[in-house]
Amino acid sequence: MNDIKIIYRQPTVEEYRFLREIVDWGVPEPNATAASIRNTLFSVCLECAGRLIGLGRVAGDGSLYFYIQDVIVIPEYRGLGYAHIIIEEVMKFINGRAGKAVFVGLFAAKGVEELYEKYGFVVRPNPNYGAGMFLPPVKIQ
Repeated sequence: MNDIKIIYRQPTVEEYRFLREIVDWGVPEPNATAASIRNTLFSVCLECAGRLIGLGRVAGDGSLYFYIQDVIVIPEYRGLGYAHIIIEEVMKFINGRAGKAVFVGLFAAKGVEELYEKYGFVVRPNPNYGAGMFLPPVKIQ
């Protein structure tokens, strides 16, 4: 863990597309990727020997709504606590800017819900909240 560096920067378009490809999340178009990165509120990157091995981003309006996006750790570095480092950095950012009555949301990848529950996130649906919903990615003609 000593050779891992936490760096507060946006990923490059190439880095972001590579990370999404390696975890099989689909690779967005370069122009869409650049716009998304440009509009990110916060990014934290983990590097090992100059190589990007993990990423976390926050999207939203920076006031009332914060969405944790793209918590990615490449497969060979999983299970070593790096996702926790990313989430802790993301939560520090959010907690430093969020007032009362804000919404912090995320869409967890299947099978990693427990990771986020440790930080107070709740799985939906449950007795108090309906199902989380989203529009699946579609190719616009």
